[in-house]
Amino acid sequence: MKKPEKKHDTGLRILEILKILLDEDLTKNELIEKLKGNIEIENVYTQEAFIKYFNTFELLGLKLKKDRARYGFSTAILKIDLNLEEKEALTELVKFISKFNNKTSEEIISKIFLKLEKYVNLDIEEILKKTKKEENILCDNNVKENLIKTLKDMLYEGQNVSITYRKNNLAEETITVELKEILHSNNNTFIVCYNPKLGRSKKICIDLITRLKQEPNRNTGFDCHNNVTFEIYGRLIRAYKLKEHEKSIDFYSNKIVISNTKEDKDTLLLRLLKYGENCKIISPKPLQEEFLVLTEKMIKNLESYECLK
Repeated sequence: MKKPEKKHDTGLRILEILKILLDEDLTKNELIEKLKGNIEIENVYTQEAFIKYFNTFELLGLKLKKDRARYGFSTAILKIDLNLEEKEALTELVKFISKFNNKTSEEIISKIFLKLEKYVNLDIEEILKKTKKEENILCDNNVKENLIKTLKDMLYEGQNVSITYRKNNLAEETITVELKEILHSNNNTFIVCYNPKLGRSKKICIDLITRLKQEPNRNTGFDCHNNVTFEIYGRLIRAYKLKEHEKSIDFYSNKIVISNTKEDKDTLLLRLLKYGENCKIISPKPLQEEFLVLTEKMIKNLESYECLK
């Protein structure tokens, strides 16, 4: 490709800088490194040259912003004027980012919205800052929201946590776990955690939590799950749909063997119990025994109910 004449280099550099800074905020050195990748443009990037380029953008009506040593555009060539209703809707979407309760997802989505800011007449960065500030304020009369905030902080800090919660029989149990995520489902909020001692995931409704204590040791970041293996028979062979973290490991004419890794143990037991005689737990043995105890309790409860009728 023929190299452009030198008199056109300045215009090409300005357009290239425009393209780069519309995509992301950078320091001058980072910007220079990006520009070096374009062999069609002569490398002339002094402090004086950048002042001329930035003044050109200002004359064109493009406002530059500087956060510490990073430069970017606060406006773009094309802009969408949102009406009041659209502004309110976009504001609610930005505020909803914190509901993901996942640090990585929240950071990615925040960056997407901040890229959008220069194209709309709405201060998205200010909304994000205000929302973050409001999150850090504990509510005097909302214990549930305070608990969610505490769990979220513990989740992001990556420390092991001791959780005391009420079981179905109202007896309390304390376990030391690694927090994994916060889930919202059917108007309930759950904390999903990993118990390294048992090698199983656990899902606890936050309404059942009576105490939280952050432990000094950090999460290992390594999940070694103890698989639960079970067999299904009869009508289930045709009707069963593999759940998340499940896979078929063996097929026979009269049964299918399934391995389950991360599902909450109590949730899994109750689900398998519904399958009745069409399901059998193969391993581990402690779960087999727990399954039998749970079955016996349910039979006794049914017998007691029949006697009262």
